[in-house]
Amino acid sequence: MDSIVWPEEFPILETDRLILRQVLASDSGYLYRCYSDPVVMKYMASPLDNEEAITGIMEDYRDGFKDGYNIVWAITLKGTDSFTGTAGFEEFSFLDNRAEIGFSLLRDQQGMGYMIEALRAIIEYGFNSMHINRIQTTVVPLNVSSIKLLEKLSFHREGHMKESVVFNNSYHDELIYAVLRKKGE
Repeated sequence: MDSIVWPEEFPILETDRLILRQVLASDSGYLYRCYSDPVVMKYMASPLDNEEAITGIMEDYRDGFKDGYNIVWAITLKGTDSFTGTAGFEEFSFLDNRAEIGFSLLRDQQGMGYMIEALRAIIEYGFNSMHINRIQTTVVPLNVSSIKLLEKLSFHREGHMKESVVFNNSYHDELIYAVLRKKGE
């Protein structure tokens, strides 16, 4: 049975159109724009209402890699380093060889196929380089675009949790989606 292999340096991933790199201090304005947008955050959390909150999020991203509990990439356009969003492994269970994936994209960058391209690279890296066995996520049932994205990436729905998350002052159901590494491939 494999164990998760933690990278010594922050991994930079490259796709046809994107570079996935570590979140930098210079990304703070873009992160705030993304995480304070009520449309982007509609099915994930309450939108941020002050810029100071982004400092804690950025510290969590930096410390998460350094201390071995998350890897979150900034998604940038190749050749311009234009920030489009974030994606990555937000939580690990080393005992169970499992990772929880999360993602968000600036509103004006949605619908261009960037997220599926980024997540394919992250999932491949997780399975092939880190030896993760299971990648999972939760999604609010009304978030149809994220559900379609996950299904395109071969995630399968495994469960429905009633009123399992609170944001915008109300309880929301979540669906559990997961994909498993195929041994021997």
